[in-house]
Formats: sequence, C-alpha cells, structure tokens
Amino acid sequence: MKPGPDSVGIFAISQRCNGVAARACGLVSLEPLKIVEILKDRPSWFRDCRSLEVFTVFPAGNGGTIELVYMQTYAPTTLAPARDFWTLRYTTSLDNGIFVVCERSLSGSGAGPNASSAAQFVRAEMLPSGYLIRPCDGGGSIIHIVDHINLEGWSVPDVLRPLYESSKVVAQKMTIAALRYIRQIAHETNGEVVYGLGRQPAVLRTYSQRLSRGFNDAVNGFNDDGWSIMHSNGAEDIIVAVNSTKHLNSISDSLSFLGGVLCAKASMLLQNVPP
Repeated sequence: MKPGPDSVGIFAISQRCNGVAARACGLVSLEPLKIVEILKDRPSWFRDCRSLEVFTVFPAGNGGTIELVYMQTYAPTTLAPARDFWTLRYTTSLDNGIFVVCERSLSGSGAGPNASSAAQFVRAEMLPSGYLIRPCDGGGSIIHIVDHINLEGWSVPDVLRPLYESSKVVAQKMTIAALRYIRQIAHETNGEVVYGLGRQPAVLRTYSQRLSRGFNDAVNGFNDDGWSIMHSNGAEDIIVAVNSTKHLNSISDSLSFLGGVLCAKASMLLQNVPP
C-alpha cells in the first residue's frame, strides 16, 4: 500500500525508544536523485539547522560514498545550550534505481571544528537514521524517512524536557518538514503552484529562511556571530546582548552612524501549553 498522490504522507512516532524517533512515507513527483540532493541539504528545510559541513568524502563499495559531517542546531530557548552532531553519512544507489542514505553519530565526544564556539554546544547523538527513495513506474518517487536522535534531555531543566524528549516535536521539525518541503518543490517544478504579482517561490523561501535564521541567531547569541552579553542576572532574567558586526543602516546614508543590533531576550513557562 502506498499513499495517494494528493496525500501529504503517512507519519508515525515512537513512544518508547532510546531518544526520540519519527518516520514518514510519502509519494512525490520528483526523481530520486533530486530528492536525495534536497534531503542532504538539511539547512534548506530544517529551520533549526544552523550549519552543516561535509569535511571528508570517502568512496565506498557499489559506487556509494561515506561523508564525515558536522552539524550545528539552534536551541529553542535561552535556558539551554544548542546541540551539535558529528556523523557519518552513507549514500548509495541500488540496481533497481533505489537510493539509500544512512546516517549515524560517531562515537566519542570530540569538539567541533571551531574551538571558540565549541563550548556553546552540547554534543547530541544521531542514532541510525536516513532515507530510502524508490522510483515509481508511473513517475515520481516514494520516500521513506526515519529520524532517530538523542538530544541529551537530561542536561536541561525539568521544565524544558518536553522540548528535548518529545518524538512529536522531532516529527514536526524534521520528518514532516522534510516531506512537506520536497512536495512544495515538486509542485513548483511541475507548475502546480502559481504565485500572483510576479512573486517567485525561491525568493519567498529565502526571505522566510532569513527571518527564521535571524530570530534563532538572536535567541542563541553565538559569540562567533559577533554577539556579546551586556547584561544578565541569571538564566531566568532578561538577557541584553549586542552584535556590533551587523549593520542595518545603508552605506549610502551619509548621516548614519556605526552601530549594530541590540537584543533583549527572555524565556518563560506557559502552563498547560504543549511544545
């Protein structure tokens, strides 16, 4: 049984496992190779992904490749540090046109490549995860997605545990987001989506990503982005930070002064509100 062409997909989450896990299956009108390229470009569809770098690529059997990947993700709150991952990612294609991408964390807890920002991250673990993309006889592909991670929820305050120990949160942010993004690209590629007033889908996506990234950058305040704390009386207080490397004034404005971005941020607990 496979999902119909008009369905978003079939989703499932795990309630009892080490870490948090979710999986999805959907039919998309794109070729498998294009889908693999999109899924491996995680920052394009995963809004919590700050950066992803492929440091080394090794050839593997059957024409596959093994990549050494370092990924940083944003923290959803000012009360806990961000997470990072060191993973190995294996990609291969089978004789019947099926593409397989498998990824899991490396053992050990080595620091990230940037020593100045390594202290701002907690090492998380990606358990066996990946994608299986199978071409359909009538065109398009069936995608199977599995996300299984351990965000080390024990290291955050108790009130934040639902953000780090909920498979539903992972499903919404990663698994479902990936499938919906691919379906959106497929609709645009096939001309099924029409935007009025000359609006371009790629431009709208870029603008949306910049808004999301700007907010996440301010919430996390990484020092390698130029953020420095001006005032803070504790994790539960209002934190005032400044970034003098970001100038919003136009260079052509002769009356503008050198400045930056001033950010005041705080986190609060909302009772009886699910993550």
